[in-house]
Amino acid sequence: MTAGPGGDGAPAPRTAKSELRTRAIFAPLMLGIVAAVYWFDATWMAERGLRGTLTAALLGLLGMGGVAEYVAMMRNAGFAVARILLPVYSGLLLASPFFFGWLQMDRELYPLVISTLALLFPIALESLSRRKITQGLELQGGTMLGYLWIAWSMYLAEGMAMRHLPSVLFVVLVCKGGDIGAYLAGTAFGRHKLIPHVSGAKTIEGALGGMLTSVGLAIWLRGELLLPEVPLGLTATVLVGIMLNATTQTGDLIESLLKRRCGVKDSSRLLPAHGGILDLIDSLLFSFPAFFLVLIWLTP
Repeated sequence: MTAGPGGDGAPAPRTAKSELRTRAIFAPLMLGIVAAVYWFDATWMAERGLRGTLTAALLGLLGMGGVAEYVAMMRNAGFAVARILLPVYSGLLLASPFFFGWLQMDRELYPLVISTLALLFPIALESLSRRKITQGLELQGGTMLGYLWIAWSMYLAEGMAMRHLPSVLFVVLVCKGGDIGAYLAGTAFGRHKLIPHVSGAKTIEGALGGMLTSVGLAIWLRGELLLPEVPLGLTATVLVGIMLNATTQTGDLIESLLKRRCGVKDSSRLLPAHGGILDLIDSLLFSFPAFFLVLIWLTP
């Protein structure tokens, strides 16, 4: 193998031009897959009374991928995280939405409580052993962080897909559109760092640009376009746009903090020029639960 610039046999880093080219190819491909899944779910699956299940399955797979990357990233950095129990319980939780109707909130919330206690209890017992005494609390905290942050969020996203499929698209477009708006505004006007000790690339100007973009998209997409069944007035829509963008930026910053603490640039190298699955869904992990609460509050 040819040595990289450092002479240590490492491959040369991607140039900005090649990474931009890869993104230009891969991003539309991902958008096309999402659009195809959504269309198929809203038409063919809906005709068979299964509307939302295909999108929920995709969200579940993304959730499992995010959990797997979280476990690998944390353990490679030396943090104590349940290597088997966390993925197993996450898989059980993310499979459970397909056994409920999601039209009236009752039993659908049981898996969250039951599975969380069932996951925490054996870890808590294990931490009492002499062998685990030095890492017991870390094991509980690290494991539950991944479960609550990733598995819970994607479970509620699955429920949203089955309860009201357009809401998932609304959240994704408002949040990811805000990401794009933040990037463009930060590139054009960014001067003041937002939280430099967590992410040196994010600026206050970019954050404000992302916020305005999310609010504008929320106003445009509400009503007959995506949410005719959700009674959102103009003021409420503005507040929802602000909420979704705030949770989007928080999710992105939390993962940036996690990666910085683990000493990695991306959660994995699975997606060309994009990093890993957790990098893809991080900005949605607080936004899905936030809008899920809005949805069940405003709809019967």
